[in-house]
Parts: sequence; structure tokens; C-alpha cells
Amino acid sequence: MTFAGQPSAGQPSGPAGFPPGEPPRAPGDGECEFCGFMPATHVAFQSLTSIVIIHVISTRQAWMCRSCGLATYRAMVGRTLLAGWWGVGLFGLPIVLAMNAVKLRRVLRLQPPQWRRPEVRATVPTPLDPGPPMLLRGAGIFGAVIGTLLLLFILLMVVVSVNPPPR
Repeated sequence: MTFAGQPSAGQPSGPAGFPPGEPPRAPGDGECEFCGFMPATHVAFQSLTSIVIIHVISTRQAWMCRSCGLATYRAMVGRTLLAGWWGVGLFGLPIVLAMNAVKLRRVLRLQPPQWRRPEVRATVPTPLDPGPPMLLRGAGIFGAVIGTLLLLFILLMVVVSVNPPPR
């Protein structure tokens, strides 16, 4: 079985196995920017780094297949969970995490990467490995512990302010 643009057995091919007349090209719309596989959707994930009074929001915007999108999401969220707690960016951290989770839904609706057109030259030869889920990574565990401690501290402050200790 061959796909559109793929030479079938016995057909001549151009340089480096590319069909004659079709020079190598970068991935286009609907093709993953990393691996060139399809289907892909256009998505932007963000990470937040915060140090005392400075915060930086980094964005990775591209056409991504399901595997590369999930790997990018996990990398950006991991960076946020490690570096977003240490300053004023703390207040934006839940917003960045929630926005990334909403954008991830679009990536997860895609079918697994199927194929790549033979003329597409991509950065990596196969889709990226998403790796383990966030809560099985060091950054995810660290973020969960810090988040839980922060919520407990806030809850304690609320309880103490509502019921002040007797004097």
C-alpha cells in the first residue's frame, strides 16, 4: 500500500530515496514540526519561570502530532513545576498549568502519528517519546509536594485568622 506522493515498488526515486521532481522540504501545515508525521494540530504550550520579583513566560508554538505534543506538554509543565514557585510568578502558576491542560486536550484528540510524506525532512526521524506521566517524574512529584504544602499553609492561615488563639 502506498500513500499519495510515495513511489511504489519499482518506480524510480530521486536523490536519497525522494520521489523524482520532489525536493526535500520542511514540514508544513498539518505535519508535525518535530517529526513530520501526520495528523498534527497547531498548539502553543507555555512554561513559567519565576525568581523573586522577575518572571518569564516561555512559549513553544508549533504543529505537533499526538506524541510530540504530549512530550512538549510534559517538558513545559515540568519546567513550570520546578521553576515557577520561587517568586511573584507563583500567582500565575495555576493559570499557566490550567491553560496548558486545556490545550493538551486538543493534542490528545488526535490519532497516534500515522505516516510522513517521503519528501518531508524533519528534525527527528520518529515521533518524540512522551515519557512517563507527570506524577512519575521528579518535577511532578516536587510540584505536587510544594503545591500541597502551599495549600496547607494557606488553609492554616485562614483557620487561624477566623479563629484567633485566645490571649
